[in-house]
Amino acid sequence: MPQESILVHAGHMITAHDQPAVIGVEWWWPGIEFRKSVPPTSFFGGIRKFPRSEGFLPAHPRLDQRPWARKGTDGFQRGSLDDTLESWILGNRKFLPLPVYEDVALCAAKLLKSGVTATMHNHNLQSPADYRQEFEEAIRAYGDAGIRVQFNPGIRNQNPFIYGDNEKFLESLSEATRRILTAPPPPGSLNAENFIGVVSDLHARHDSAMCRVGFGPMSPQWCTKDLLLEIKRAAQRLNCPIHTHALQSIFQKIYGLETYGKSLIAYLEEIGFLGEEVVIGHCVWPTEKDIEILSRSNTGVTHHPSCNLRVRNGIAPVFHMLRAGVRVGLGIDSKTINDDEDFIQEMKVCFLLHRPSSLELDSPHLTAREVFRMGTETNAGLLGYGRELGRLEPGCLADLVLLDYERMTFPFTDPVHDPLEVLLYRGKGSHVHTVIVDGKIVVENGRVLTVAEEDLGKKLREAASRPGRNAKRR
Repeated sequence: MPQESILVHAGHMITAHDQPAVIGVEWWWPGIEFRKSVPPTSFFGGIRKFPRSEGFLPAHPRLDQRPWARKGTDGFQRGSLDDTLESWILGNRKFLPLPVYEDVALCAAKLLKSGVTATMHNHNLQSPADYRQEFEEAIRAYGDAGIRVQFNPGIRNQNPFIYGDNEKFLESLSEATRRILTAPPPPGSLNAENFIGVVSDLHARHDSAMCRVGFGPMSPQWCTKDLLLEIKRAAQRLNCPIHTHALQSIFQKIYGLETYGKSLIAYLEEIGFLGEEVVIGHCVWPTEKDIEILSRSNTGVTHHPSCNLRVRNGIAPVFHMLRAGVRVGLGIDSKTINDDEDFIQEMKVCFLLHRPSSLELDSPHLTAREVFRMGTETNAGLLGYGRELGRLEPGCLADLVLLDYERMTFPFTDPVHDPLEVLLYRGKGSHVHTVIVDGKIVVENGRVLTVAEEDLGKKLREAASRPGRNAKRR
């Protein structure tokens, strides 16, 4: 990213007259006026100093629609403590399902308030038989909130209980427990056989500039080779993305070595699954050869520093992957450091986490501008938007964030600092003043204009605390 200043003291910007959602060739600066999409009298900015920024684009907030997953409310709020990934997943199965629309809409509102204009949703079902309703409600929630989404329905068709011999595991259980765990899903459920057709239909009906529909196979340890290759062929036919997970935990690394005699990344390369349309979440435990494979295949990776800390995955070698030419973006996996979906704080965690110690006083490390690029330009590509998002230049989609730099630097911050360093040292989601998505103001004065957060929260509270919940922490 060029070292140009991003701090603007006076002026405004317009969009093309015939395309209000696209940044036009004429823009200057405070206040921003979007002609046609915003009345000419709708100025904002006042006398404060606002740094301009393309919207932040977390590539993987992981809004899994399982009862245990984080969305508008998270596991901790519902009585669970973070632990190693595998035990955390099992421990959160006790939660009752929440209404999909309200859960997704509230999380979208939180993301918008921290300056996020596009996100990725990996949807795993609460009720496999109700997949149509769940998908439609989630997509509608993002549309109502006014945030772009890459929507990837999830699927898994092997290793439902452990990484390894599931039959042997079931034999170790009582007959009553086996009956419960092996009960067939309801008729008409989403499964590996109808998955391609369901996602293809969803793509035909919803794929647009505001909603990119793709595939979300959960992980190579949870999906068979045949299913992965069928998804790969369908994604190439539809020209749509694939988001999966690999090497998130040390147990997943061991599984690949024991099952295939190689890492899961090497296995995915061997079967022909990797490529530019594929993004791998986490990738905490790659080998040097894995990193070379990811770079050579142009496969993307999303980094989730807070999530990896919270569920004890480890620290991904982001600095080394970037130096090797791997496209590494930044996500939050719905487990941020402050439990609040604050993407600015997540950039700060990433910035501070990847400053490796050295005996050299001036040794290289991840810079503020590299982290900012991960959360904007790189994420735009990983989300399937290429150069349409992640930059502020003529022809890009009109997603924009204004930050209250005066509050951020109070009472004094020496102007010698790069504003992006100031953002990562002192910035928080509460410093977001205005957010514009697709040429429309969706956040103003730090308040979401599109959905009623209080009403959404009230409905979620009622659903989470209704009779029948398991209130005892296990």
